[in-house]
Amino acid sequence: MHGSMSTENEFDPEGYLLQESRKILGDDIPFVFTQDIHGVTTAKMLKHADGVAVYHTYPHVDFADTGARAARQLMRMLNDGAKPITVRVPIPALVRGDQLITETGLFGNQVAYLKSLQDDPRILNAGFQIGNPFTDVPELCSQVLVVTDNDEAFGREVALRAANEFWGNRFEMHADLVPLDESVAQASKMTGPVMFTDAADAPSSGASGDSNAIVAEMIRQNYPHSVLAPIVDASAVVRAVEKGIGGKITVKLGGNLDRRFIPVEVRATVVSVADGTFPLEKWPSIEHAGPTVVLQSDNITFIVFSRAVNLVDRAPFYANRLDPKDFHSIIVKSPFCEPEFFDDWCEINFNVDAPGSTSADLPSLGHTVCARPMFPLDEDVEFDPEPEVYSRS
Repeated sequence: MHGSMSTENEFDPEGYLLQESRKILGDDIPFVFTQDIHGVTTAKMLKHADGVAVYHTYPHVDFADTGARAARQLMRMLNDGAKPITVRVPIPALVRGDQLITETGLFGNQVAYLKSLQDDPRILNAGFQIGNPFTDVPELCSQVLVVTDNDEAFGREVALRAANEFWGNRFEMHADLVPLDESVAQASKMTGPVMFTDAADAPSSGASGDSNAIVAEMIRQNYPHSVLAPIVDASAVVRAVEKGIGGKITVKLGGNLDRRFIPVEVRATVVSVADGTFPLEKWPSIEHAGPTVVLQSDNITFIVFSRAVNLVDRAPFYANRLDPKDFHSIIVKSPFCEPEFFDDWCEINFNVDAPGSTSADLPSLGHTVCARPMFPLDEDVEFDPEPEVYSRS
């Protein structure tokens, strides 16, 4: 499970799944579930399970390792009689920014501390979640989760240490965004290549993928360089497929799903057509973007998908015979990517303050359900940690 599933009528669908599974399988079957580092583990989940394993990496690359940690806890319960006690410390903070990259950022210190305990026989699992600020649910927060073998005191000690250090770093972990017009103006004067991170429209975070905000600003400023721009627009794909490769069309791109974006009209040539199925570079996932076209409009190359997919690496570009290194500027709709994908060879990465449903400007998102006060949605938020303890034994 990810930990941020959303439904129309249930605030905690994954807790519901665990609750109903427990009803079917009974109390004697051990459950250990896995979670994304951006998940929201709830009291209901912990009441109906015996433990949880959380990703230790962001960007995420430890999928198999997380599953293995969950399996090892199960084996210790089944073979060695381990008695899990889970300690949770909720933290009233939501953070987005470069300091969350676990290999280089401040947040990595807390994760490294919890990872260092995995060989301690008292620890069955330990992880840290920074929640999903784009999910507005009652238990949204950052939190530490420590599962011990019948050692509540040690679980409390570990969880409180990690939680308090995280709270002390909360301001430094806040996103540093570059104004949209400023980023375009600066990039126009640079040799390149230049990366524009449009985290506000990241499908991997839950956005629609049809923001044209950066492209619209480039057109407004008569941007002089070649641009590679992904966007979701099913109606434009239909028209391009009908016209065929080499055909010329006038289409309005963007804003079909997220109506805050005004469609941009472009005159373009259809360069290619594909079925939109491709594997990601490092994530164990096959993406299905539906019919996909490449459109060339002056200096801007659009890759247009029928539906939103994970845009966390170069796979969608490669699948359509496009190499990001052939362009001066690349728009990347993911908050963070592995460094070798873009950052290692780009002159600069502008983390753009663009509008969108997954913006790192968290107060702009309009939360109404989550517990308050919450940093940075409110001022003068205090943290008085209160560990919660869960055990089914």
